[in-house]
Amino acid sequence: MKKILMLFIVTAILFSVTFIPNAHAFEFSSSKENQPNVALLYINNAKTTYDDEINKTIMDNFDSLLKKNYNIIPGTRYIELLNKSGIVDIATAERSDIIDVFKGENVDYVLFCELQPFIRKERQTFFTYGIDMTAIIPLKIIDLSKNKYLYNGKFTEFASDSTMLGGIGNKSVSLKALNKALEKMNSVIKVRLPLKKPEKKD
Repeated sequence: MKKILMLFIVTAILFSVTFIPNAHAFEFSSSKENQPNVALLYINNAKTTYDDEINKTIMDNFDSLLKKNYNIIPGTRYIELLNKSGIVDIATAERSDIIDVFKGENVDYVLFCELQPFIRKERQTFFTYGIDMTAIIPLKIIDLSKNKYLYNGKFTEFASDSTMLGGIGNKSVSLKALNKALEKMNSVIKVRLPLKKPEKKD
């Protein structure tokens, strides 16, 4: 009798170990399916010699900010469709023109972000040399189901550096201004971009 009881207990333990991981995988898959689909349209118009590092900084920022709670859809194809329809400057485009390219797409929200050219100023005195950099990032968040902006504005952040010996590079000051702008942008996205999919219309 004891042998039968022990065999039953061992079988039950093996059964639970075998099937619990599959249950967790199902829950993860289900949660991703219920997360909003966000099309991320990013354009770098800064045209610097260190664009690769800028792009990595911005995309790593979006990955950290959005990946956990949203299904991110790359926006390259939608940018191309907008360009083909004659819309090159998306930052100043009409909302209706942007929404048109998403008709029939499985997208809930559009997040458009552009890095505009840095504004550079030099400061020089008898003893010091300095650089001022301003980063400008227009941001649009659109709710496609309601055909409305959740946010439409831009972030302008300033950074500077100086030295008595000279030799300051644009890159370090630009990235400092960029990170300040991203910090402000992130605080807005966290508040304005819904964590739930839009309610379906009857």
